[in-house]
Amino acid sequence: MKNIYFDHVLGNQKDGTTDKDRRLTKNILDAYIKDIPKEELTENQRIGIKLQMKSYLEHDTKETIVAGEFLNKLIGIFQIKKTKFAEYLDIENANLHALLKGRRKFNSKIATVVGEIFSIKPELWLYIEAKNELKIFNLNSKQKRKKIDVYELTNNR
Repeated sequence: MKNIYFDHVLGNQKDGTTDKDRRLTKNILDAYIKDIPKEELTENQRIGIKLQMKSYLEHDTKETIVAGEFLNKLIGIFQIKKTKFAEYLDIENANLHALLKGRRKFNSKIATVVGEIFSIKPELWLYIEAKNELKIFNLNSKQKRKKIDVYELTNNR
């Protein structure tokens, strides 16, 4: 069985850690989590996803992670049926799947409801969407934007 604690809390390590180090860390975690109550383990995983979201916002990476990917991880951690979750959000099942894949964006309503469910501020979901929009704009922008000094726009020069 795949250890979701290791995957969701530690994420993918990209710091030069060897496979041997990862296996050792995984074995230590596996031994430790056997005695953790399910509710505590789930809460730790939720916090891990929240930390991954914050880390994504704070670091410039080439990789784009849609907000829906984080939501999909949370749905998996809590073992929520997607059809039931879509009903709770008052959206169609197809729209939930589009949200999870990044084909639809979080709006204020969805960010608020999801934020309340998982105790993750709605702003965090919306900041991820905004970061991704800016990334896409900057990558796809064919228009060369010239640097301009704000004082060139005023009559003060």
